[in-house]
Amino acid sequence: MKLKEFIYVKVRLEIDAHKQLKAKAECEERSMNYLINRAVKLLLSQEGIKE
Repeated sequence: MKLKEFIYVKVRLEIDAHKQLKAKAECEERSMNYLINRAVKLLLSQEGIKE
């Protein structure tokens, strides 16, 4: 089984985006990190970028 590798990245979010993301994470019982990773994967797939 292949282990996933991670890299730590700092980002800055606008206050309103942070509040909305935090609320969505709480509503979905997910972490903000999970939602950010999902959003990045969605953007990359829409742009046609492969892993």
